[in-house]
Amino acid sequence: MLNGASLKRKRSLTENFNISDLGKRKYQSTQIIAKLASLKPDTPHIDVPQKETVLIGRSSSCDITLNFPDVSTKHCVLELKTIRSGESSRFYFVLHDNSSNGTYINGERVSKEKPRFLKSGDNVGFAASCSYVLRYIDDEESNSPGSFFDKYLVGKLLGSGHYAQVKEAQNKTTGEICAVKIFHPRKSSDNDETNKQMNQEMNLLMSINHPNIVKFYHTFIEPMNEHSVTTYLVLEKVNGGELFNRVVKKGKLREDESKNLFKQLLSGLNYLHSNEIVHRDIKPENILLDITPRKSHKEIQTGPWDEDELNIVVKIADFGLAKFIGDMRFTNTLCGTPAYVAPEILTSNTTRRYNKQVDLWSTGVLLYVCLCGFPPFSEELSPPSMREQILRGRFAFFSPYWDTINDDALDLISKLLIVNPSDRITMEQTLRHPWFIGTAEDVASSAPESDKYDFQEMYARAHSVRVPVREDTNITSLRDQAQSSLAISGNMDIDNDIDQECAS
Repeated sequence: MLNGASLKRKRSLTENFNISDLGKRKYQSTQIIAKLASLKPDTPHIDVPQKETVLIGRSSSCDITLNFPDVSTKHCVLELKTIRSGESSRFYFVLHDNSSNGTYINGERVSKEKPRFLKSGDNVGFAASCSYVLRYIDDEESNSPGSFFDKYLVGKLLGSGHYAQVKEAQNKTTGEICAVKIFHPRKSSDNDETNKQMNQEMNLLMSINHPNIVKFYHTFIEPMNEHSVTTYLVLEKVNGGELFNRVVKKGKLREDESKNLFKQLLSGLNYLHSNEIVHRDIKPENILLDITPRKSHKEIQTGPWDEDELNIVVKIADFGLAKFIGDMRFTNTLCGTPAYVAPEILTSNTTRRYNKQVDLWSTGVLLYVCLCGFPPFSEELSPPSMREQILRGRFAFFSPYWDTINDDALDLISKLLIVNPSDRITMEQTLRHPWFIGTAEDVASSAPESDKYDFQEMYARAHSVRVPVREDTNITSLRDQAQSSLAISGNMDIDNDIDQECAS
């Protein structure tokens, strides 16, 4: 016997969905958008039509009839929901239970007070008699890529950060092992401009194709519940880990090794800049290494790698802060990683305005770290504070740590770490710097006519001066701190605001 509360809930659900009329309605669309695949060999699969509401039960008036004795006359209702992200949209059903013997999703009974979102691959049980696996059907005419769970198997955790975690994934069709970046849930509002902007930038990244940039394969928007969704970004899996780990393991990198890696890094970064994309978070954790093992000493290495390495390919990764700046050429968002952020990003809100030159500053910091094992800017070097060091461009090449490094390398870093971005060396000048291609005369002879004198003047002003370590500076502590904490400092605050994204 039903009590008063139960009758009230059933009456409320009937009023909301007009259950008494549902079985009499004609299909609003003959299109089938999902299937319920039976888990019993003698039970047929069921097509689910695209309707605002789909009534399931034992009654012949239901949209889907289940002839099982423990299934209620009008067992449950599937309510159609649309999730939009930019120009693409996805359909999902929300299940409202109205039964006596229960409806189960993945073995858990659905509460009448709390409807459940149905994801592709969910096991749906109607009472105890019948169970089905729900599969949404891809609409080839829409922009929807379908469900991530239909196409990939999720594997072990590879890493995690502030905004997402990365797991291994296997393509069910090809067997290829990929990486999937799973972003934390966000609101699924149809009019959410953040979702639209994210979709646009994801589409942009999907069009990127360069050997020194991690490949983007697919993006999927998956529901978490009625109010939030999460994005699954499928990427190329790189087997050699982060550049950060290589620096930590070795203490620092050899100069010839650093030079080869940086040529590749600059090639990928130049490609991004030529497509008007600024990365905004260049640091060793975001530079991945695809390492081909050397099986025999007879194999000729492609570069100055370790004995057991045949080849290393640099892959720029993590485009969580990347931005397409287009014709505007400038942006003003306050973001980045403290030790690597450019001074123009740290200026006040009213005057902040920067361009692709911020990536070159970060590259200069990264090169400094690789060659000596500790950063040029740090609280360990205060006073002044790290923020003030960056704003003033105050750094030094400490002896004896830089004594064996070629003057050209110091010159390049000095020109990358110039506070005024207009005076900072450009991408074109960086690629032609003597450290990469030879002497100043070689650079001058290969430079465009309009640029020769300017570049020679810059080279003549080189200030690659090595200075003794200050007595109160503990370089060992600085290096230890760099190697133990830089990996977890990503997007941490400088004065509590460095990682807060503003509308740009």
